[in-house]
Amino acid sequence: MRSFFARLAASAVERPTQVVVLAVLLTLIGAIAALRLAPEASVSSLVDRGSATYAATQDLHRQFGDDPVVIMVRGDLQKLLLTPERGKLLALEGCLAGKAPGGRVYQGQPAPPPCAGIARLRSSFAVYGPATFLNQFAIRTQKLYLQQYASAQAEARTAAAAAAKRAQRQGYNAAGQRQAALIAGHTVLQNFQQQLGALEVQSGEAGLPSFDNARFVSAVVFDTRRAGGYPKAQFSSLFPSRHSALIYVRLRPGLSPAQRDRAIDLYRAALAYPKFQLQTGSYVMSGVPVVVSSLSHDLSRQTFILLAVALAVMAIALALVFGPPLRLLPLALALTATAIAFGLLSLVGGSLTLAAIAVLPVLIGLAVDYAIQLHVRFSERVASGSTPVRAAVEAAAGGGPVIGTAALATVAGFIVLLVPALSPVPLVRTFALLLVIGVAVAFALALTAGLASLSLTRPPPRTTRSPQRRAASSRLASLAAGLARLRSRAGGSIRAAGRRAIATAVAAPGRVLAAGAVLAIAGWVAGTQIGLVSDFRALLPRDLPALHGVDQIQRATGASGEVDVLVRANDLTDPRVVKWMSSFEQRVLAAHGFNGQYPSCRSRRAEICPAIALPDLFRGATNVTRSEVRSVIRLLPPYFASALIAHPLRAGQPDTTVIPFRVKALPFDRQKQLYDDIRAGLRPPTGVSAELAGLPVLFADASSAQNSSRLPSALAALAAVALVLLAAYRSARRALVPLIPIVLATGWSSLVLYISGVPLNPLSATLGTLVIAIATEFSVILSARFEQERAGAGSVGEALRRAYARTGAAVAASGVTAICGFAVLAVSDIRMLRDFGLVTVFDLAVALAGVLVVLPAALVWAEDGFPLALPRRPRRSRVRRPAGGRWLPARLAARLARR
Repeated sequence: MRSFFARLAASAVERPTQVVVLAVLLTLIGAIAALRLAPEASVSSLVDRGSATYAATQDLHRQFGDDPVVIMVRGDLQKLLLTPERGKLLALEGCLAGKAPGGRVYQGQPAPPPCAGIARLRSSFAVYGPATFLNQFAIRTQKLYLQQYASAQAEARTAAAAAAKRAQRQGYNAAGQRQAALIAGHTVLQNFQQQLGALEVQSGEAGLPSFDNARFVSAVVFDTRRAGGYPKAQFSSLFPSRHSALIYVRLRPGLSPAQRDRAIDLYRAALAYPKFQLQTGSYVMSGVPVVVSSLSHDLSRQTFILLAVALAVMAIALALVFGPPLRLLPLALALTATAIAFGLLSLVGGSLTLAAIAVLPVLIGLAVDYAIQLHVRFSERVASGSTPVRAAVEAAAGGGPVIGTAALATVAGFIVLLVPALSPVPLVRTFALLLVIGVAVAFALALTAGLASLSLTRPPPRTTRSPQRRAASSRLASLAAGLARLRSRAGGSIRAAGRRAIATAVAAPGRVLAAGAVLAIAGWVAGTQIGLVSDFRALLPRDLPALHGVDQIQRATGASGEVDVLVRANDLTDPRVVKWMSSFEQRVLAAHGFNGQYPSCRSRRAEICPAIALPDLFRGATNVTRSEVRSVIRLLPPYFASALIAHPLRAGQPDTTVIPFRVKALPFDRQKQLYDDIRAGLRPPTGVSAELAGLPVLFADASSAQNSSRLPSALAALAAVALVLLAAYRSARRALVPLIPIVLATGWSSLVLYISGVPLNPLSATLGTLVIAIATEFSVILSARFEQERAGAGSVGEALRRAYARTGAAVAASGVTAICGFAVLAVSDIRMLRDFGLVTVFDLAVALAGVLVVLPAALVWAEDGFPLALPRRPRRSRVRRPAGGRWLPARLAARLARR
């Protein structure tokens, strides 16, 4: 390995200018490609796509439309629905539907521009709103009236003919027969008119039912038993209160992110169009697609702001804690690695997601660490008398195997997150894949471009300077001296802490390890009590405009989302199927606080409330027959029948209906229990299948699965790291002792997180794996340096002091720099990233604490208490070790000597 890394570095330092130029070109190409990354905040990246619930949700969207854009119409319902305002609502809903040719919603007038755009895009699968409902209901009622009137006329003609025949048999003449027929027919029509009049008196209607008939609209919508314009409870999904109505625009499945964003922009333009403006109300638009679109637009801005601030803060930190030459070179290499990794993401068709943004600080922190470690070894070789070229190769030969092993172990820890069984959320798998690629690129750059850049450094020449140059130099020197003093103070504090830790570890290693183990156990126990955020909205910026609409709609409706039960049967009109659906719906509602009275959905007891479903059409009916069910379905307006049944009364194939429930915002444990209770009640009759679907259910299931996989994924990551180290060192002691502080750090980080009260989200739920991956880097490098110093030192204490003096400072420098970068992420507007930033700060802090406090104790204890070693296979030596402990291949050493 030393020979390989030495040859690789030698190839770079022999052509340093070309290597540096190539790195710069790759950075530019990667940055240009990365700028083409389209922001995407798809909610599908936060759910388990392999679950049965996800398949049911996809089937739901395919048959009934995608997640809806929800538009709340604010205003007094009586003023909105009983005045000409309802005509504006009808035109608006027609515009949003995009079904009219060319988007023309006003007869004889050109289409409003937003309506024409919606019609061209064909973005709307279906629109359900108050005006469309009333219009379709009126049309269907008119048809029913005309059918009944035609039937009454036919019955009157039949009765007239029968009366004429009876009169003929009784001997009446032709005039008498006509008179009898006229009386019989008039009697039938009079009875029909009396029935119609009784219906009008009962419902308050006047004349034929129509959308323009305010009395008809009032009779359909408002509860006559209550004064004040309260809507009927069965229409609460359309009229959640007497001051609001809801329009649902279900998007066409399969829209691309760009098409979805375009559709939302068109809907927003339609709401602002002058002809649709209300005199007595206003519009509020929200819904999952709107939130996702708004977040996507915010991601690009967040990325550039966070990257710029993080780089500035890390540059300042690096300047304070790291010395010359080229003290900012590690950060430049980290930026190059990031540009290349994100450029590759763009080339393979990826997008800018929350996972990609979260990768930035972790990748930059690890890349800075690799560069600093090789940088420190280069400085050591230069200080011992080597030329910059030779020092670069010697740094690669001496540090490359150790740093490469640490990087490989880190990659192994992250690879565990690529396994769906251990990481069910796609967002986390994307995060891990980007880190694996980024770590490989960062290490390769540090070994090539980094050492090539260092090989170009030269000591400053001593020349005679003019008074002006001496004055300028004096000012620069004073600034440099101030910077050096700050760095000296910080380094002095770290060195003093390190000396105390080493002294304690040498004096009482068992006590240090026991104390660390007690804290770790407390952390593991506390970690089971850490809260988990399962509401997608709670992970977003609070100032996101779309969230304000969500809050307003939630306050008006009392619900925060919708879950659906997808029911499939060969014949949905089978009375036993209808009876089961009705009893199931009532059982779920009663078990979770809904009492059936308006406005029960906004009461504190109700966790769930109903929306319109097929069994609601037969509530109160007993022993309903198949023909009665079919008759009721035929009476429904087709537009609304398709919202209840995928293909109403289509013969010859199984059909699907949906039982929707509106759910309130609940804590994670109550939410999960609610969905489990609904699933437990899904015991449909033979030949009928029923599945729970919907975005809230997917979030809850994914959060639960991610929470359950925390321990298995951490153990798998630990096992992967251990296998890599065993394969590299072929020594159980050298491989497993560095894992001691890593294992303890997982418990410490959980304890710190529990005390701080920061909840976990899909990204930060990878807490254990993150700690293992980050702590591995520090622990492996310092352990290897201790082994190297132990081979030439007289005592364990002296070896520890030398290892920490030479490598501990570099670890501290990279740790402090990375903490600064993570701290910037912790002030992000996006709560998911902010919480993740806090978690990574805690992770890095405990990793440094483990390296500083526990690793020395573990190394001292292992000298006597861990004497295991795997047999090493003898191999032919292909390298020689010159004076000074520098490993170089013989031919390469001779080549460098000639230079």
